Amino acid sequence: MTDIKTEVKNLSESEILITCEIPADVFEETRARAIEKASEGISIPGFRKGHVPENVLVQKFGEALILEEMANLAIEDAYPEILNRHKIPAIDMPTVAVTKLAKGNPFEFTLTFPVMPEIKLPDYKKIAKEVMSVEEDTNATDEEIEQAIAELRKQSATKDAEGKEVLPEVDLDFIKKFGPFETIDDFKSKIKESLTQEKVARLHEKKRMQIMEKIADGMTVKLPKMLIDGELERMIGQFRHDVEHMGMKFEEYLTTAKKTEAELRAEWAGDAEKRAKIQVALTNIAETEKVEVSKEELEREVKAVLEKYKEADPARVHIHIEMLLSNEKVFQLLEAQK
Repeated sequence: MTDIKTEVKNLSESEILITCEIPADVFEETRARAIEKASEGISIPGFRKGHVPENVLVQKFGEALILEEMANLAIEDAYPEILNRHKIPAIDMPTVAVTKLAKGNPFEFTLTFPVMPEIKLPDYKKIAKEVMSVEEDTNATDEEIEQAIAELRKQSATKDAEGKEVLPEVDLDFIKKFGPFETIDDFKSKIKESLTQEKVARLHEKKRMQIMEKIADGMTVKLPKMLIDGELERMIGQFRHDVEHMGMKFEEYLTTAKKTEAELRAEWAGDAEKRAKIQVALTNIAETEKVEVSKEELEREVKAVLEKYKEADPARVHIHIEMLLSNEKVFQLLEAQK
């Protein structure tokens, strides 16, 4: 639809208005399809659905019914051309407003796009290098090992005749409950290995968060409210799922915690903004560094998720997995700055 006339206007840093006009003759070309589509959902005695004549439709429902369908079709047809022509960096679907709709006249409408404002990132490689250069000891200490053993003894405690708790001795019978250990030193060595692995994993996540928080704090951008609201919705949704997974209704939790959902949202608003900024930073770094997720890797991961969660929306899973894989590649790039 190359005949469409468009005019772009920046309403703000995060909103673009495009005024569109489709010539009357081009608009009229959608009429036959509009009549067919309009009649699909209408039952009139003597006519099959989808085969109601134009004059009958106009007589019974008025010209407005057909014009509305024509408008919907014209916008659908024009939308890809508008995006391609203006390369809109949209972050969501636009708000559509019809400004002129009359038979025999040009069709006019506006599209208001929420867009990402200009983002200025700090020197993210320098930040990453500073964080990654700080070394921390991840070896488990003797005190941590003894504490872990004490927890295991407590879990295996019994009651004596008076109902008092009796902790088992750390002997061969005790350690063999946890694996084919030949000596107590072997048992302690395995605990040390496990604790060290846990500390390495925690440090790994800690450094990733430190890097991204410093990058987010150094960003120059005012995020659109819809991005923050979207992150907040995800946080509330995940928390609701976690609460219900533990066997408690979300409403029961709120009652027990003496909070309303609105109060919870207010408390989490700051974290939602931080998380949204971090994701925007990750996405921007991926674009700057030309990070790509291979088609094979993406399809493999999406397939695995859909096999586990058979009722999940494939399109949403695809978008989510692609984002996670891209984020992981960005993290790896940042962690390499030593």
